[in-house]
Amino acid sequence: MRATTTLFFFCIYVATKLSRASNCTCVPFYNCSDEDSAVISDGRGLIEVRKSRQCKSVLEVCCNTMIVAPAAVPAPKPQKGCGLQNRESFLWSSTLLFKQYPNFVASYKCRVSLVHPKVAVTAAHCLQDKGYYQVRIGGTIRTVARVVVHPSFKQASLQNDVALLVLDKPFKMDKAGVVCVPPPGSLFDGNNCTATTRTSEEDGSLRMIRLPMVSRDQCVDLLRKTRLGGYFQLHQSFICAGGGADQDTCGGDGGSPLICAVPGVPGRFQQVGIVSWGIGCGGNLPGVYVNLAHFREWIDEVMAENGLDISVYRL
Repeated sequence: MRATTTLFFFCIYVATKLSRASNCTCVPFYNCSDEDSAVISDGRGLIEVRKSRQCKSVLEVCCNTMIVAPAAVPAPKPQKGCGLQNRESFLWSSTLLFKQYPNFVASYKCRVSLVHPKVAVTAAHCLQDKGYYQVRIGGTIRTVARVVVHPSFKQASLQNDVALLVLDKPFKMDKAGVVCVPPPGSLFDGNNCTATTRTSEEDGSLRMIRLPMVSRDQCVDLLRKTRLGGYFQLHQSFICAGGGADQDTCGGDGGSPLICAVPGVPGRFQQVGIVSWGIGCGGNLPGVYVNLAHFREWIDEVMAENGLDISVYRL
């Protein structure tokens, strides 16, 4: 038994030597890497072994020339999560369509944003007409199964101007996206943000407007100089942005998202506001937007009531 085992290991040893020898080529000693890189203290490579030399020159060594192909670098995995931009478009920005008796022809109503594959957020003032609502992204349309308007919404002053649309079935995320919703108490003063608004009735025809955020105090001071008067108070459900001929949203832009980049997270965006109202268009006055962070907890409650995941719009 012992002899058989010894013979087995001897065969492996011989096969290994032959394998190495078959890939051996005589090259100058400096072309053959030495992984040890230690000071030679035992004479290796310097002493002359009393056997036939494999290389004729004393300055050549037998080196393994088998080239090992480098490991393939895996392709980067596509990013997942909320607030991702795709080819300069925001796939969560959608169109709200409206159909009404008797012709039931769908027409443009407002803009909305997906916060979940099955839920969109928009301005509550967009939903005051009785009829049928649909959400469209590209050529895909989903019917609104349930409209949830904020219980404290006031039509006259547009306070708490926010609503959620629960769809009959979710959008497929390979053709749509979900925007991030900032946590309560988030501040955005001074950030340069963007409003995406429509340029025509066609879905996908979007105009992006760079908008500087305006502090609450400055916004109130400017608005009090208008017909709103010196006693005007800006409700806590609002934030302000823009001001200038090319820095304003206008009629027909209701429900459009006001988005800002997520600090420290390149390529990710959060929706900080919803186009709500303003005094005139394109002047020196800022526009007024729904403060979406103010309603994050309410959004969480509505999502939970409908058995939907609240993590999809969180960073």
